[in-house]
Amino acid sequence: MSMLYTNSLMMLERAMNFQWTKQNVINDNIVNAETPNYKAKYVTFEEELRSRIRSAALSPDKKLGSMRSAIGTAAPRVHVAQYEATRMDDNGVNITEQSTEATRNALQMQYTMDSINSNLSLMRTLIRGQ
Repeated sequence: MSMLYTNSLMMLERAMNFQWTKQNVINDNIVNAETPNYKAKYVTFEEELRSRIRSAALSPDKKLGSMRSAIGTAAPRVHVAQYEATRMDDNGVNITEQSTEATRNALQMQYTMDSINSNLSLMRTLIRGQ
C-alpha cells in the first residue's frame, strides 16, 4: 500500500494538516477577540518543511525513504505574537485580519481537497486499467 502513497499525496496530506491547524488557531483568535491580554497566535509550516527537505537532499544517502521521512515528519508549529497589541486592554487580535485569513484558508483547504480527490481519482483509474 505504501507504493500507492506517493510523495505528492503525502505533501497534500501535510498541507491539509497545516491548514486544519491554521483554521483552529484562527478560530481561537476570533473567539478570544474580547479577552484582555490575549495574544494572537499564528501557524508556520513552510520553513520546517523546507529545512527537512533540504537536509534530506543534502544527506549522503539520497534514498527515497529519507525524503519521504522528511515530508512525513514535517509538522505545523503554533507561535504566539508576543509583542502585538491592537487595543488598550493589550489584546492582540485584529478581527478583520483574522476573518480575512479564515476565508483565505478555507479556499486553500478547498483547493487542497480538490487536489487530493484528483490524485486519488487518477490512482483509481490506473488501478482499474481504464
